[in-house]
Amino acid sequence: MELVIKSRKLGKAITFTRPGRDYIYADLNGRVGTLGVQICRGGLTMGSTLSYSGDNEEQFKRICRNWYRSALKGEAS
Repeated sequence: MELVIKSRKLGKAITFTRPGRDYIYADLNGRVGTLGVQICRGGLTMGSTLSYSGDNEEQFKRICRNWYRSALKGEAS
């Protein structure tokens, strides 16, 4: 599964992927797939890792978008 968010605030596109069965990665370090950064609760990249093992594309996208919003809120404070 994959989702690309074109971030105006960050000035780049962020690609979220689930290359395996559970863990979700973002290319925040410039690398995609398992070489990227695992996303965690609260918009963080360290801590309680977010995962999704289902096949519903919309649910996967919802998780990624919610993480992205939380990450931007954390950056603003």
